[in-house]
Amino acid sequence: MLNAFTHFIAHEQLFQPTDQMLLAVSGGLDSVVLADLFRLAGFSYGIAHVNFQLRGAESEEEAMFVRALAGRHRVRFHMVRMPKGQQAEKSGISTQMAARQFRYAWFEQLADEAGYTRIVTAHHQDDVLETVLLNLVRGTGLTGLTGIPIRQGRVIRPLWFADRASLEQYARENALTWREDSSNQSDKYRRNQLRHQVVPVLKQLNPNLLQTLQTTLVRLKAADALLHQELRRTWEEVVEVHPDGFQLALQKLIMFPEWEYRLSEWLKPFGFQYVQISSVGEAVRSSQFGQVFYSTTHRIIRDRDSLLIEPLKWVEKKSIVLASIPDQTIWVSPSFGLTVELIDRTANFTLPTNPTIACLDADRIQWPLTVRPWQPGDRFRPLGLSGSQSVGDFFTNRKISLTERQSAWVLESGGQIAWLIGYRLDDRFRITDQTRNFLIIKKLARNTD
Repeated sequence: MLNAFTHFIAHEQLFQPTDQMLLAVSGGLDSVVLADLFRLAGFSYGIAHVNFQLRGAESEEEAMFVRALAGRHRVRFHMVRMPKGQQAEKSGISTQMAARQFRYAWFEQLADEAGYTRIVTAHHQDDVLETVLLNLVRGTGLTGLTGIPIRQGRVIRPLWFADRASLEQYARENALTWREDSSNQSDKYRRNQLRHQVVPVLKQLNPNLLQTLQTTLVRLKAADALLHQELRRTWEEVVEVHPDGFQLALQKLIMFPEWEYRLSEWLKPFGFQYVQISSVGEAVRSSQFGQVFYSTTHRIIRDRDSLLIEPLKWVEKKSIVLASIPDQTIWVSPSFGLTVELIDRTANFTLPTNPTIACLDADRIQWPLTVRPWQPGDRFRPLGLSGSQSVGDFFTNRKISLTERQSAWVLESGGQIAWLIGYRLDDRFRITDQTRNFLIIKKLARNTD
């Protein structure tokens, strides 16, 4: 297993031997094997654990188990607790999805702050198969059928080559201990239903199912890459960029085979769902013009000879000046607001890890504060990075979409950006050991239902 593990890392060029790796360890079989292989391979790593506090004492015991594991490995240990009730605040998504979003957001922040090069998870071939089946059940395009990628940004999955059975064999041969998540036995969740009821049947039909899957995924990924290359090429042939959006020439559009599918893929970044495309397609085929279609961020106008794609402009973006701490939520736009609170430092205070919460050194703040849309040319010192960086470069490096950039705001103090709201604090306003007073600012999403 160790040889296969190191060979896979080298073959896929997942990282360099000198890189600092952050291992996501839950305490289960997969992540315990992952940590042991990293130990034996001699790589530099730290261990991170998220206590979701969803299973009471069992969650606490898992956290203690992973802490002890890190101690035996003599590596850095990081832990965070997901605030209770956070899943209830995330309207419209499941507890599992809320937990996943919290987990990866914390990993990214921790990697920045602690100097880790890559984030490592223990996903393996059985996880990939279950994800493909889940996507197929929910409804998906070609990309969804490629399963869990080996690398995704700075997240890597060096156990992608292995299956659950081989990991369990390795653990038993090497006398490893791990924790069993009791929720994995319940068929309450779709993934568990597939794992317990569907996958065994598929493996009976094809005992080499996971090996077959690897071959199939390689072909699907190649096809998906070719498809996206073609989509980019034909998009450039059809579109004209304007200051207020994009214009798609209808005569050029309908000349392409499967133009309606192409249109659906092109419109995804603007927030339009596949189910909306049939209505847009009917408008394209119709001789009438003037129809308007909306996503949460953009609108499409069926003009005489084109489709116009424009960002929504519900309100004129104006700066907001806060002369002092407000006693109520300040609504910056129809989509979000801010609350501000001043608190004293206490021994049990824990820094928030949610990017929608800023914790600043109150004694470094200069009033009044200004909340305004970011502008080209804005610069700040992102927390965890050395030196200053333009906001535009910050967004580019993190592949922030055009739509998200257009709706980004900053918080200024004394003419300096203290917080790129919802993304990153400025290092000049960070909490230090000398900080005595905290200014807590929370970004709240507005319910527009």
